Amino acid sequence: MKKVILNQKSYLFYDDMVNFKKSFDKLKTDDYEFIIFPPILYLSMFKDSKYKVGTQNFFGYKMGSFTGELNLESLKKIGINYTLVGHFERRKIVFESYEMAKEKLFKSLGSKCNTILCVGEVKKTRKPFNYIKKELNYYLRSIDSSTLKYLSIAYEPNWAIGTGEIQCIDKIQSVIEDIKLYIYKRYKINIEVYYGGSVDENNIKDIFNVSDGIVLGKASVNINDLNKILDGLKNK
Repeated sequence: MKKVILNQKSYLFYDDMVNFKKSFDKLKTDDYEFIIFPPILYLSMFKDSKYKVGTQNFFGYKMGSFTGELNLESLKKIGINYTLVGHFERRKIVFESYEMAKEKLFKSLGSKCNTILCVGEVKKTRKPFNYIKKELNYYLRSIDSSTLKYLSIAYEPNWAIGTGEIQCIDKIQSVIEDIKLYIYKRYKINIEVYYGGSVDENNIKDIFNVSDGIVLGKASVNINDLNKILDGLKNK
């Protein structure tokens, strides 16, 4: 089943989150599956949610003397079994290095968490997969291939995140096919690949047709905006 992934980032205050969750829990669909990544402060609110819930961030090492960090073991204890790794905003805003993201990737996969790895070119280019291939080469070097059954990938062109610009559908399809082929040739495993970056009601259906699902950012924090985008799946 195709996925609708909600990366709510750090947009919501507590009352907003309570109101969103009341409406969100009433949503019904047989056509796709929700995975929600709420602000970390509110993760426990979704402990008994009927939808799958993940964390936007966690510490890439074991439990211990790490002031202010959030360990994956504790998150799993409250039912969190999805992680988001390598998002462009982590590098741009909090200066998370590729090395740190790789530590998180290995930690998450090794902990048998369903891990969504974000990849994407920084600037517009005619051949975006050339950039993404370098990211994949780095991230997956020395990986325990037996853990890749927990891996999926989100293709998010960095220049399209929150800008209103979107990669053309033909290139989205081409990049997703290239990622799938890259993984299969090396590890003989089929993975899901999603697209994120300025998805709206006008392009969601076309993107769904060439991907395994979508990633929504700011549009995922308001239930009316979310419904408007999802209605785009019905209107064509």
